[in-house]
Amino acid sequence: MEAMRLRAALRNLRGLFGSWACLAAAMAVPKTTITNFVYGSHPSTTHGLAAKAARAAGVPVDRLLGRPVAADRCPTCGRSG
Repeated sequence: MEAMRLRAALRNLRGLFGSWACLAAAMAVPKTTITNFVYGSHPSTTHGLAAKAARAAGVPVDRLLGRPVAADRCPTCGRSG
């Protein structure tokens, strides 16, 4: 489950950063490290990869890997706003 959430988070971050190369630069890792993990060539979750992704996104790791919340809801309480 954690690996699946990290893969989803990395795909979302790729969209925000514009490319895998830009995301890799922001995370200070080789692009192949990210793409191999996302596309299943490197199946194990690495805590370091999650930490670097969270740092690049500017959020805590638990927020990055947490349960997805709709954009119109409070991420803390789930109340619609």
